[in-house]
Parts: sequence; structure tokens; C-alpha cells
Amino acid sequence: MNQLLQQYQQDLALRGYSYHTQHNYFSKIKYFFDYTNNDPEVSEQNIKSYLYYLINDRKLSNEYLRSSYSALKYFCVQTLDMPWVMDQIPRLKKTKKLPVWLTQKEVFKLIHNAANIKHKALLLIVYSSGLRVSEVSQLKLTDIIRDKMRINVRQGKGAKDRYTILSSICLSCLEYYWKKYRPEFCLFPGKKQNHPISIRACQYAFQLAKSKAGILKKCGIHSLRHSFATHYLESGGGIFQLQQFLGHKRLKTTLVYLHIQEEKIQARSPLDVYGKQEEFIR
Repeated sequence: MNQLLQQYQQDLALRGYSYHTQHNYFSKIKYFFDYTNNDPEVSEQNIKSYLYYLINDRKLSNEYLRSSYSALKYFCVQTLDMPWVMDQIPRLKKTKKLPVWLTQKEVFKLIHNAANIKHKALLLIVYSSGLRVSEVSQLKLTDIIRDKMRINVRQGKGAKDRYTILSSICLSCLEYYWKKYRPEFCLFPGKKQNHPISIRACQYAFQLAKSKAGILKKCGIHSLRHSFATHYLESGGGIFQLQQFLGHKRLKTTLVYLHIQEEKIQARSPLDVYGKQEEFIR
């Protein structure tokens, strides 16, 4: 069993999955074998029983179940070199929820309540550039392109490089932060100078500031990325440019932020906008 798990771990790495995805998939397979008492046989029936257990007994989210499904599929097809036995089992549909975002006042209040200048700079760059937490944690000093006011995001989701926007206010904050902390390689080092800050530490910085700011919305640091996208469109930014800044492969993913705007805008007929009532009611 240990040999199979080691092979799976190797297959995930060779596929080029991110560290987070590797860890996620590997833990799902380990949990599957814990459920089957380390039975090496992987069949349609024991996979069905396992997924039903997750739904009925554990009552886990659709996202967790879809991730388990993907982990099992890759394990069967790649590591075991066997046909995928789950074709007869419908995959759960992805739930469609509008992202949780903060208002401009909430964002500013949260950032002003950061515990220190390092936390403030970190939260500010996440919001002002629309970064994922995994991306901000890996930023290097050389990724800040001052002359073009851009940030070089290396190996973001999907192992893609991209450029996103750099705010002049954020740059000033980063300069002040650098003078105080003097990071040498990583923009936000962890406990060791040459090692990046952990994702957990970034999440802690957000939750600490959120608590001090008295914000009661149920949200995490990713809500700052959603807030960037929403406020960017509100300020007149274009949807195609936003797609590039966020690193979305499909425009459909970016279009969700237009739905958020629709909720905030009171729809008016063009007749009411351009016409006058007395012209027609006589």
C-alpha cells in the first residue's frame, strides 16, 4: 500500500500539479484507503460506497466531493493504469455561488486594522492587484516591475505566468515596508529570511485584521481578490483586461463579476432615462 501511495505522489509531481493540489489529492487517496481498511482492490463498488459515505454520513461539501472524484480518477488511470470505473457514476455538478466581496469602506477599514506594516502591505497588494493567496506568498522582490507598474505573477494557477496591475499607493506602502523589514529575496519572507511566508500566515493576517475591523461577513483572504475584480469593473475597467489581470483561462469565469454589478445596479428603461413623462401623458 505504501508503495502505491508513493507512486501516486510521484505521478502527481510528474504531472506538474502545484504543491497544494498534490497535497490535496494525496490526502484524499489516503482517506479513501483508510475507509476501505487499506484494501488494495479499487472497484466501482467500493468507490461508490466511499462517495456515498462522504455525502450521506460525513455530509461534506460538493467541492470536497468533486476533489475526491478527481483524485480517485487520476489514481486509477495514471497510477493503477486501469480503465476509469466511474463513468457510470454521475459527477456532482459544481455549485454556482456568487463570490463574497467587501465594499470599498470595508476593504480600507480591514487594511487599516492590519497588525503591522508587513500585514498591511500583504493585504494591500492582494486587494490592489487581485492576487490569489498562493501567489502573494510566493512573490519575490524582482517580481515588482516598477517602471511598468506591473507585478510578474510566476506560475500562478494552471502553472501560468502573467502580469497584473501594480497600484502606485501599494508601491509606496511596499517601499515603506521594505525600508523597515529589509527582505532580501522573498517579498514576504516567513520565519526564515529566504523562505516565503506560508499561506496559513497570510490567512491569519487577514482574519486578525478582519476581527479588529469588526467585519462580520463570513469570508477569507480570497474575498480581497473578489473585491478587486468587483471594484475594478465599477471604476470603469474592461472585462477583457480584468480577465488577464486575474489569470482566468475562460472569460466565463470573469463574467461572474458582472452579475455582482447587476445586483447593485437598479435597472432603468432607456425610455425613463431619456424621455420625459409629459411628452407622452397628455
